[in-house]
Amino acid sequence: MVETESVTSLLEGVNGRLRGMEERIRQLELRIAETAVKPEANTPVSVAAPVQAAPKKVEEQIDPEVLMVIAAAVAAFMGKKARIRRVRRSVAGGMNPWAQQGRVSIQASHNVGWVR
Repeated sequence: MVETESVTSLLEGVNGRLRGMEERIRQLELRIAETAVKPEANTPVSVAAPVQAAPKKVEEQIDPEVLMVIAAAVAAFMGKKARIRRVRRSVAGGMNPWAQQGRVSIQASHNVGWVR
């Protein structure tokens, strides 16, 4: 059997720790509010939504030679000079060749042959 005194003392300890955590959270929230950029007296105040820290992507630079080759390939394909707005690397492992071939087979099965 569990003694009620030991359970009571455990609950009091847990409640004490919770009160301590609540106080610490309040202090942290106050510190965040104090360190926020305060607007000057003459500027209008606008309320912004809280910004979540997004993981920063490290984008690799694409060599200018590679960009020229891509531009030449696009120009050869289209027959005229084209403006390339964006070039990005594909995600490694983003396309499974087996899955792609399966999709091709399924799409090809939908072709309807016209009998004349």
